[in-house]
This record gives sequence, C-alpha cells and structure tokens, in this order.
Amino acid sequence: MEKMRRIFTGGIRIKIFSMLLITIVLMIAAYTAVFFYQSNRVERLVNDTYEAQKQIYIENGLEDQYESIRSEAAATFHREMFHARNILMLLVALIVAAGLASAFSIASRITDPLNTITRRVASLGVRNRQFVMENAYRTGDEIEVLAECFAKQSVRTSLYIEQIKRVTAEKERIGAELDMASQIQNSQLPRLFPPFPDRKEFCLYASMTPAKEVGGDFYDFFMIDDDHIGFVMADVSGKGVPAALLMMVTRVLIKSELQNGKDPAAALFSVNNQLCESNDADFFVTVWCAVLEISTGKGIAANAGHEHPVLRRAGGLYELQVYRHSMPVGTIKDIPFRQHAFEMHTGDSFFVYTDGVAEATNGQRELFGTERMLSALNRDPDAQPEQVLENVTQEINRFVDGAEQFDDITMLSFRYLGPPAACPERAVIGDKP
Repeated sequence: MEKMRRIFTGGIRIKIFSMLLITIVLMIAAYTAVFFYQSNRVERLVNDTYEAQKQIYIENGLEDQYESIRSEAAATFHREMFHARNILMLLVALIVAAGLASAFSIASRITDPLNTITRRVASLGVRNRQFVMENAYRTGDEIEVLAECFAKQSVRTSLYIEQIKRVTAEKERIGAELDMASQIQNSQLPRLFPPFPDRKEFCLYASMTPAKEVGGDFYDFFMIDDDHIGFVMADVSGKGVPAALLMMVTRVLIKSELQNGKDPAAALFSVNNQLCESNDADFFVTVWCAVLEISTGKGIAANAGHEHPVLRRAGGLYELQVYRHSMPVGTIKDIPFRQHAFEMHTGDSFFVYTDGVAEATNGQRELFGTERMLSALNRDPDAQPEQVLENVTQEINRFVDGAEQFDDITMLSFRYLGPPAACPERAVIGDKP
C-alpha cells in the first residue's frame, strides 16, 4: 500500500516511470490474454477437425496413419506456439526497455530544468537577487514559460526591494525629524510642575498627548506680572508637522499679546489678524484664554470657538460652563472677539481641555463625550490638579480600550487656593490638600 502511495505522490520522474510502466504492463497483459485465448481456440478447432476426419480414416483401414498424422500435427502446432510465445516475450522485453528509455528521456527533459530552476530560486538571497534565464530552461515548452516568469518576477522583486530600501531610509529620516520635532514641541510647553513653587495662592497641572508624533494642540500658562497669570488652551485644525508649526507660532503670539498688557479679546483680535495675513493653507485655531488677578480671584476669559470650560465651586461638583463662542482665530480678518468676567473663590477649580477628550472614540465608534468627562472629574472632585488629569486619562483609556485615536488630548486643571493673606501655608501641586 505504501509503494502504491509513493507512485502517486513521488517526484515527477517516479510518476512518469510508474505510470508508463503500468501502461506497458496493462497493454502486454491484454495482448497476452488475447494471444492465449486465440491459441486455445485454434487448438480446439484443429482437434475438432481431426475428430471429424477420424471415422473416415478408420473406415478405410488407416487408423495407424491417422494417429501418426494427428500426433505430428499436434507437435508442429505446439512447436510453432512455443516459438510464437518466445517471440512475444522478446517483444515484451523490447517494449519495456523502449518504454523505460523513453520515460527516462522524458523525465530528464522535465525534471532536470525544474531541478535547476529550484536550485537557482533557493540560492536567491542578499548577494544574488536576480534569477537569470539560462540555456537549460529554453525547452520550448511550459518549463521555459515558467522560467521566464521567474526571471520577470525576479526583476520586479529586485526593483521592489530597492524601492523598499529607499522608502525605509526616507521613513527613518522622516521619523528622526518627527522625533526631533516632537522634542522641540514638547520643549515649548511648560513641563515643570509645580511651575511656580513659591506661589501658594494656586496650584495647576497640564498635559498633552498627541495623536501623532507631533500635534496641533497646546496649553500654556505664564505670569504676566506678579499679580496676574495667563492661561491658554488651543487646538489647531489639522494634524502633524504643519499644525505643530502653526501651534508654536500661535502660542508665541498669544503669550506676547497677553504679556504686553492686552485683555484676552484684544489679544485674540491681534493674533487673528496676524494669522490671516499669511494663512494660505486656511488653517484656523480654536482658543480659550484667560487672565486671572491672583490677589482678588477676578478674571477675564475669551473663547474663540473652543470647548466649554468646566468649573467647580469649593465643596461642589464640576459643571460645564456653556455660553456663546466667538469665531476661531485665523478665519476672518478684523472680526471682534467677546470676553466675559469671572471670579474664583478660595477652593474653586476649573478644567479646560481640547476636543480630543470629548471625542475620544472606542471600537464601536462611540464618543467619550462630556457626560463621561464630568463623571471622571467628579469621581474625586477634591483631588489635586495632577490627580484630576490622571482620573480623566484613566477613564478615557478604559473607554477606548486600545482603539486608535485620531485627535490630540490636551488638558489643564487649576485650583485657586485664595489670596496670599488667606493661604500662607497652602500646599502646592503634588501634596495632599
């Protein structure tokens, strides 16, 4: 059974030999069966003929001659049949030899080029990446077609490898540049916390997680003078390097305007006009910015198309502050920007963010939303700003459950601890309240 299985599952040479041998054996067996069948019929016919003549010989007194004639005829017949069988066996041997020789020739013409092709293909590697046509493959049949296909595919593969090498090198270069851009971008944002260790009137924390190597979101906070602090939370339309470049330009412009003493609305008006002068790519920036007077807790804020801030009064819960926005900056020149006054009391906090928080998406394409954001904020409303951001981040990660994010996530939490006289020994960020 195993030998029969090898006949039908072995190499091409074995298959050709086996199938041709089986064909020859079947042909010889059929011819031999016919030969012996016809011989037996002829022998019976001769015997019947002599039996029919036997009575005539007996009636004429020639019985002895009859037996002699019959014996001689039978001997002659068997002798001729023996010669015929010998000739048949010789023919069989010749046919088998000729068939095996033909099978060997056919198998060699098929397997030798295929074996050569196999060795050449197996030897292809780093040094030898090209499959070259050789005379051994030029058989004028399907083998030559197969070899030509290998040669063409080899050329295409070599070109593809060279292209991949160039693309990989370019990707590595771009990756290195993006990594450098990410480092530059991160270096532009305040990253040292607590940022003002000597100020006991407030504590704050901020973070930015770009969706790509570099992002278009940014936060900023800075002292305008000894009694005023400025806040900025912004989101540049688009992603990647162009958005990052505009982000850095916008950050510098807004900070410069606020530090020059302008209120938020006037600062945004100036920045908007400057961006509109050279905004050929039609980028825009949504901005929330505010200036807080530390000694009194009074402040002024302006919102240019940005997300609604979240406010928590001392002892209460975080609540969304919904009001009418102005247009984003960089859209239309000379448009006015609205601003409004607000007041922070001891123990009050606010939380500002970009749309990447509310629009974080899970695998079912559901949005995180502001309700889940408020739930995360109110999980521990008395938490320090750093823990506030950690709570929101944990809830976002749990919600998205590993799904790819397409927007930057930027957040800033601020707690007002009161004027200097009211909090000489208040804790800073990182300490327990």
